[in-house]
Amino acid sequence: MTPPEALRARALDLLSQGDMAGGIAGLEAHLAAAPDDAGAWLSLGAAHAAEGRWDEAARALARAVERGGEVEARLAYARALARLGRLEEAAAELRQGAALEPPDPRVLRELGIVLYDQRLHDEAARWLARACEAAPDDGRAAFALGLAHEARRDIAAAIAAYREAVRRAPAFTDARLTLADALASIGEHEQALSETEAVLARERSHERAAQNREVLRRALAEMRARRLLGKTERELARSALVVEAQLRRREPLAAPVPVEGGGARRIVRYTAPLLELHVTLDAGGGPGGGAIEALHLVLTDPDRAARSEDDVFKVTVIAEDGRQAPVNYATGASLTFLREALGCPMTQASALYASLLQGAPSVGWGGATVRLASVPGAAGKPGGERHGILVSRRG
Repeated sequence: MTPPEALRARALDLLSQGDMAGGIAGLEAHLAAAPDDAGAWLSLGAAHAAEGRWDEAARALARAVERGGEVEARLAYARALARLGRLEEAAAELRQGAALEPPDPRVLRELGIVLYDQRLHDEAARWLARACEAAPDDGRAAFALGLAHEARRDIAAAIAAYREAVRRAPAFTDARLTLADALASIGEHEQALSETEAVLARERSHERAAQNREVLRRALAEMRARRLLGKTERELARSALVVEAQLRRREPLAAPVPVEGGGARRIVRYTAPLLELHVTLDAGGGPGGGAIEALHLVLTDPDRAARSEDDVFKVTVIAEDGRQAPVNYATGASLTFLREALGCPMTQASALYASLLQGAPSVGWGGATVRLASVPGAAGKPGGERHGILVSRRG
């Protein structure tokens, strides 16, 4: 009779040569004589899994766990259970594995993924964060964490996690493309395009990346084309600033000022409860009136605007540490104003706004000048100036 050890060695050799049927039969013969061999049960379960026979794999791997197989057996068993849709059982196995000290980062990651599949997104994010800490080079853990955060509707945290996945694994295509999708979802088409082009630099024939690049290029061109400077009041009336804030056109602020060559420059006022928009129009005519030379956004009640939540513009701001920064109404209005006035991405609008708040007298971008400026208050009220942001075309 062939010794069990020889049966096992021959079976493993057959598996290594790709003879799955022979290897499986050999392991079964070995286990009939040595039923407590946890390693052989693990190999048998792995062989069934490689053939896609998940029921047989789960039964063999359960035996491996019962007979003392620890991390490898438990991981393989949980994966087989997940394949069979038995997610609660898979999570239970992984929780037991995670209780071992020190916890294996793979167990933490797999547990987070199973919880994600169960739609337990908050708990999934906690386990995946632990996996990222335990394995600083694991790009897939960071990617899975991003998916969990996105499912939790925390897009800022998701973007930070996807960026971390790309940093850990620069060739991880799915992470880059998902990062690009997330950036595009908040209007960051320029950064999204950069990530998509990074994929194509590595994989020139990547069909999805090529298609996404064309979509992003068109979206970026459309965003720039919506730049309000140089447009007319017709385009202004369709802007998010006017529509979302429900700004209403009022009377011109002053009599038209004659300009060289004929015609007159006008300033028209738009108002909302917390905002005023002063629009300087040149002497041109046409269906839409004169072209916009300057736009001045003024907060009529700055303190209240700073205390109020931005539930109008719904601006998402990503801080330098990758977290979502709290945005009040004043900030949401200011960033929306800069983005549309200049036709720039939200990241650029945030950078320009930060420069002004940090004391820069003015900043230039795309042929325009941006600065803080004031307008007089109501007649008879000294010191009643109102402050805001002035964007004007460079002369």
